[in-house]
Amino acid sequence: MGKKRSIEWNKILEILLIFLIIPTFIFYLIGLRQPSFLNNAYYSLVWLFIFQAGLSYLYSLSAFQRGKFKELPTAEHIPVPKTTFIVSAYLPNELEVIVDTLLNILERIQRPDAGIELILAYNTPHMEGIEPHLRELAYKWPELMLANAYGSRSKSENLNYALEIASGEMIVLLDADHLVAVDCLKRAWRWLDEGYNVVQGRCKIRNGKKSPVSALIEVEFEAIYGISHYAKSKLFDSTLFGGTNGYWRSEVIKKIKFDPGRLTEDIDATLRAILQGNHIVHDRSIISTELAPETITGLWFQRKRWAQGWFQVSLKYQAAILKSRFLNIFQKFMWTTLLMWRVVYDILSHLLFPVVFAFWLARGKIEMPMNSFIWFALFFVMLSGPFETMVAYKNASLPRAPLWQYFYYAFLTFWYTLFKNTIQVVAIRDELLGKREWIVSRRGK
Repeated sequence: MGKKRSIEWNKILEILLIFLIIPTFIFYLIGLRQPSFLNNAYYSLVWLFIFQAGLSYLYSLSAFQRGKFKELPTAEHIPVPKTTFIVSAYLPNELEVIVDTLLNILERIQRPDAGIELILAYNTPHMEGIEPHLRELAYKWPELMLANAYGSRSKSENLNYALEIASGEMIVLLDADHLVAVDCLKRAWRWLDEGYNVVQGRCKIRNGKKSPVSALIEVEFEAIYGISHYAKSKLFDSTLFGGTNGYWRSEVIKKIKFDPGRLTEDIDATLRAILQGNHIVHDRSIISTELAPETITGLWFQRKRWAQGWFQVSLKYQAAILKSRFLNIFQKFMWTTLLMWRVVYDILSHLLFPVVFAFWLARGKIEMPMNSFIWFALFFVMLSGPFETMVAYKNASLPRAPLWQYFYYAFLTFWYTLFKNTIQVVAIRDELLGKREWIVSRRGK
């Protein structure tokens, strides 16, 4: 916890060597023997970017209009049952935020007639000075259960420990920094009442004004939860559980549980649930606020863990997704774009610059291979980010971030995408070398 960390520049240099310098000379030598190679590679990569941008436009257009809940005939109109909130925490890292999270649930949430229980599932390297205040809360609020998962070394083990003692018919999973909306239970239960097994709510950043990094992430989350997740749910009737602000039928999550060996235990659980025939829906009206990393270093390690975890599940579940009898062809397409396609794209997208540089070496001068098609592709790809940002602003959760943040995000979209793609490839590198490290995100007010 006390170890000071910085961006892994040595790994970035490795990636530049492997994906920029070496390929440039390889492509140059191939181009000398096969003059058409560089041209074919160039256009193939351009089509790759067009396809990826096309997905962005598809999701943005489908999410352009605000959705409204429409009750299905399958609704049984059963009242909201007893609900268990499970808040997972690593203490003392999250001690500054955990009390606010617990009191938000205990004092503000609209409770069902059957009542609620709140389980704080935590692990800690030392107990001194941490638990007395929590015990005071538990004494005041009988609904609060303190579940110290002794020996736990991961969020997954914390959650699995809490699931063993959870008694609610609906189980809500929250991270330690989440302040969930007061009406979350009735909004989530209406979907479970209709037959869905999991509801994923919308996560909103509340510390966007703290730094340029958190300002960027605040708008990014509006695009992720207000467009990407929502559009997938709307278009394909399938989406993912993002690790927090998720509402599960008790019998489903107790059967699925979480794999401590996965860096993204939420995505692993999502895929196992889907492959067993369970249905997940995204409701962007169920809002929970959280804290974003405020530094580039914090963002780097958070997103590298996410990327490495996605790579793990892509390797493990892609074949099963294609064979699944519970998914139709469109759902299989959606999940393939999230799994192996993203791996292929992350790797191949890095090769555009080597192809162009090899073209320059072959010509002996710097010139851009442009024609009407390439100009179209350039504008089509470059405008996809600003267009998504515009839709994110239109459908943003209230209160919206200031307009300048959306211009800020749109302006930096291209460079931010390059940054995230670099993280993706570094994560793949770490996974292939067996380097799996969970860097705890720092939490504070």
